[in-house]
Amino acid sequence: MVTAEVQRTINALQANWVWVPQWVDSSTENTAARLVSFTRTVKLDARPREATLHFSADTRYKLFVNGQRVSVGPSKGHSTIWYYDTLDIAPWLKVGENKLEFLVIRYFAGSRGGMPFERTTFPGFTCIGRIGNEDVNSAQGWDVVVDESRRYPTGLQDDVFLHINERVSPQPTPKSVKPVPYAFKTLNGELPPWRLQPRCIPLPESTAVSVNTINALKSTASDDVWREYLSGKGSVTLGENTRHSLDIQADVHSTAFVQWSFSAKEDTQIKLKLTYSEGYELEPRFYPWLRTKANRLDSKNGLLLGPYDEVTLDIPAGQTITYEPFWFRTFRLIRFEVEVGKQPVQLVSFKATQVNYPLDVKGDWREAGDEYSERIWDVSIRTLRNCMFDGYSDCPFYEQLQYSGDSRSVGLFHYLISGDDRLMRQAIINYAASITPEGLTQSRFPSHVPQIIAAFSLYWILQVCDHHLYFGDTAFTKSFIPRIDGVFEFFDQHIDELGLVSGISEDIWQYCDWVTTWSATDDHPDKGVPTSGRKTNRHTYLSLLYAYVLQKASALLKQVGRPGNSLEYAERSSSLRQAIKKHCYDGQYFTDSTVDVADDLSYSQHCQVFAVLADVPMSQEDRVRILKGSFGDKKFSKCSYVMIFYALRAFAIAGDEPYEEYYKTVFEPWKRMLDNGLTTWEEDDVRQRSDCHAWGSVPIYEYCTEVAGIQPLEPAFKKILFKPRINLSDKLAVKVALGKENLATVSWKKEGEKKRVNLKLEKEVEVVSQLRGEKAVEQGKVTELSFLV
Repeated sequence: MVTAEVQRTINALQANWVWVPQWVDSSTENTAARLVSFTRTVKLDARPREATLHFSADTRYKLFVNGQRVSVGPSKGHSTIWYYDTLDIAPWLKVGENKLEFLVIRYFAGSRGGMPFERTTFPGFTCIGRIGNEDVNSAQGWDVVVDESRRYPTGLQDDVFLHINERVSPQPTPKSVKPVPYAFKTLNGELPPWRLQPRCIPLPESTAVSVNTINALKSTASDDVWREYLSGKGSVTLGENTRHSLDIQADVHSTAFVQWSFSAKEDTQIKLKLTYSEGYELEPRFYPWLRTKANRLDSKNGLLLGPYDEVTLDIPAGQTITYEPFWFRTFRLIRFEVEVGKQPVQLVSFKATQVNYPLDVKGDWREAGDEYSERIWDVSIRTLRNCMFDGYSDCPFYEQLQYSGDSRSVGLFHYLISGDDRLMRQAIINYAASITPEGLTQSRFPSHVPQIIAAFSLYWILQVCDHHLYFGDTAFTKSFIPRIDGVFEFFDQHIDELGLVSGISEDIWQYCDWVTTWSATDDHPDKGVPTSGRKTNRHTYLSLLYAYVLQKASALLKQVGRPGNSLEYAERSSSLRQAIKKHCYDGQYFTDSTVDVADDLSYSQHCQVFAVLADVPMSQEDRVRILKGSFGDKKFSKCSYVMIFYALRAFAIAGDEPYEEYYKTVFEPWKRMLDNGLTTWEEDDVRQRSDCHAWGSVPIYEYCTEVAGIQPLEPAFKKILFKPRINLSDKLAVKVALGKENLATVSWKKEGEKKRVNLKLEKEVEVVSQLRGEKAVEQGKVTELSFLV
């Protein structure tokens, strides 16, 4: 419900949308966007205690107050949900003259470039508020300049999605003009281009990034001089008509705004090429999609490949010129190449400022005697952090797109370490707003280029189920039930004569996972799709996933007091499972399509995993057998990191012994990544494209829910299961967030020949305890439990 105060703010913002007069929303040059600067000067006799502004822009803005960047936004939205930000800028104001600048990047509506940056057909900027006695509403008193010096080229080999890399060249200083108000009239239910809502997530946090290591130095200045400069303790003077090159290395993988400042005693010019990379690598198999990577810090034998900014700057005598790309950069390495003009140039300063969603980490993991596990925990959190900005991001380096298949598991990791649901609430709402005419959610959203992946609508439903289980917000959950039913109707309309999902149209990607043998072919150009069902357009994985999600949704509807469709969903799931057992089970294993078209490439770990998750009729012995068999036989297509999460859920269902046996080997790839110098988890070990993909933070979930043994049994953690796997560690101390307001601490250590196991809760909760090999015990409401096992 919109309050009267919020409605007044929205009305004022809608009335103050402005833009550049005679704007053409395209360019004859190769650029996906242009920069526009809106400025205003405010004189103050005294610093105000408060100066709260509300503002937004289409497409994205950066707000500078007296030259200092103080805000970036708005958060991910689209035409029917466009967010505005609110900020008190008083801390950055001073007595005297104050300069406000909103630097707005406008990605053209007719360009497919800048995919994660959704925009409407109208460019725009709006601001309302007061600073001291002055009204700073954007409809009057502002100046606007179009920056023609920066281009954002499309068609680059290694920048297919973002189009954030810049080509900068000096241009004559344009004259400022007055922006033109839109003055939209939206009576009688007519909607404006931007349906405004207040930002529902916190503004990003900023921290300094350490970038002090130097590789491959080619310069007249010494290593020590460059190092002092990078650490902020000195400057570097480069002689006229000289060239220099060095690779600078951050301590860890970073998502940061980078800023370079230069000065000169005489007029001169400097040319920069800034190449960003996640690590050194070997010769790619197919650039940029198929890579070969080993030690990411091997500067002697590795290549540094990546997108780059190419910048030419005029440096007037006596002035300091600062260059900061509009958007943040993702890197572990930056190759800094500089060419100095006819006069020497002083490199005054370099800053790298990490930006990300404010991840308040309450969870913790301490395990004695394992050289990897605590490092795995730390890297998992860093990976999560670097893949969170104004939404969950599949990878910050290449796409910055929010995919529902990725964010389902990533959201769970986020819940367990922070108890914060704001980013996921935003994601769930946005996916719901992306519904297509056939009833499916878009797979990545918001996104300027629409995409549908059949399975990802089902993962969105799992997000809704997860959120209700972890936070118990029934009113929020109920609002999505009609759209959940619409997703299910799509799949139900694609049940064929065998009782299986089939016949999905070609423009819907039936992606399952990144698997080497599921690559694209001339006949079937979609990647990641099981080969067995391509000709028949019938994939066992989709039928299994649909059956599994129907069960989850059936349980959800009972919890929220909507039992009407619950029985129907359960019956649909039962019919699917019977059909799968009849047509897709060869007596030993489940095939990727029907048994009659199966060959040696028709078997995957995925179908065995989801057969267990979907509870396809079979004995417990068969569950153990198909899981152990498929994960021990190389003929089965292998689960990548994202699907390991679901594999572990299946092993847990199969029993303590198979889970614990698998657990002892499952994180070997994560250990190899650490040995190869990664500080965030790579996307997969098939393509090795991205070195930062949050779906790889699976260890967070296993450590918290399976090893520490904390799992919700009732919504909002009103009742929990405490089932610690004490065989997996000799000494352990773990903290797990239980929703927004509670925290569980689990620990154990040896006490003589046994182990003392402790559970402490900040707030009283009903607990069911279960030790290995024993029956579950109702403990009632407690804050502490202790066992000697």
